[in-house]
Amino acid sequence: MIGQGAKRRRMVVKVGSSSITDGRGRLSIEKMQRLVNQLILLRQSRDCQVILVSSGAIAAGLGRLGWDRATITLPEKQAAAAVGQTLLMETYGQLFGDRGIVTGQVLLTRLDIEDRKRFVHIRNTVLTLLHGEIVPVVNENDTVAVDEIRFGDNDTLAALTALVSEADCLVLLTDIDGLYTGDPKADANVTRLAEIWEITGEIEALAGGAGSAVGTGGMRTKISAAKTAVQSGIDVVIASSEEPDVLLRIADGQPTGTLFHARPAPLAHRKSWLVHGPHASGVLQMDDGAVKALVAGTGSLLLPGIVRVEGDFHEGSPVALADVTGRVIGKGITNFSARDLDMLMDRRKRGERLENLTEVVHRNNLVVMEGAHMHGGA
Repeated sequence: MIGQGAKRRRMVVKVGSSSITDGRGRLSIEKMQRLVNQLILLRQSRDCQVILVSSGAIAAGLGRLGWDRATITLPEKQAAAAVGQTLLMETYGQLFGDRGIVTGQVLLTRLDIEDRKRFVHIRNTVLTLLHGEIVPVVNENDTVAVDEIRFGDNDTLAALTALVSEADCLVLLTDIDGLYTGDPKADANVTRLAEIWEITGEIEALAGGAGSAVGTGGMRTKISAAKTAVQSGIDVVIASSEEPDVLLRIADGQPTGTLFHARPAPLAHRKSWLVHGPHASGVLQMDDGAVKALVAGTGSLLLPGIVRVEGDFHEGSPVALADVTGRVIGKGITNFSARDLDMLMDRRKRGERLENLTEVVHRNNLVVMEGAHMHGGA
């Protein structure tokens, strides 16, 4: 856990569309210059590695093409992203390049995070860029992404980027300087929450809908992203992009915006990926004995503890682990396909001994979730 007062060594900074565009939705060189100046100072005077997750490609494309976001089709939106992504990277490349710093573009879809091999390749690429003193600029690959493979918002993308890059801090820059007890635009009496140690249902209820006209994320997605990051041992700060030297203040550990403290006993990297990366391909429903064994953290999921198999999946697939009521209590990587499990369960019912074929999900490949608490060790 890092917390308030600690200095940051690797920071993922997510900037929303409204923070780098003008009132017409076009890229604002002035705003982007202020952001880039801070990122450069983080590297040069704070010895902090930085990764930028930048929205704005679609907004920039729409501005260049003169299209209206409210009336365009999905192919037109993806075409606007193709135009805008070029503009975005050209601008970042020039602003950083003027100071002798090279940028590297990383475009991702949800499938890149779900696949463990791709996940590792992305991590290696990002870490190699950082080692070479190159600034990674990450965005969703909007030109090819459809609903099934979209992150949905760049807050989620930023949280998963922080997980991939093994960052110690995630900063979500927006047009509001943190999480409030109500809507600060509508009620002058609300107060800003400076620190949050646990993301409860009450905290989540404080989040409203989407904020600006050019962005797709709102406070709700930022809190969801914070949940992902803090479970993995990453501090999260929601702050205003308009605050002077906001990133430098955060890097120095000064109280800024709303700080979500990382969990003191975070999940190991592989298990963080298992929880937040892949979608479950099926469900293994377990009896009470198996559930108790997993929650206690004492064993693997064995064949005798499975009462039902749902879905059609292959060996090595991520599956949800549920109790007899259907409540999901965890996630794991199965050693058997759904077809093979059904067959083995039938053979077991007939009295056949299957001592060498009983370990369905190994302890090292599962995480158990109890409300806000998770188990699974390192």
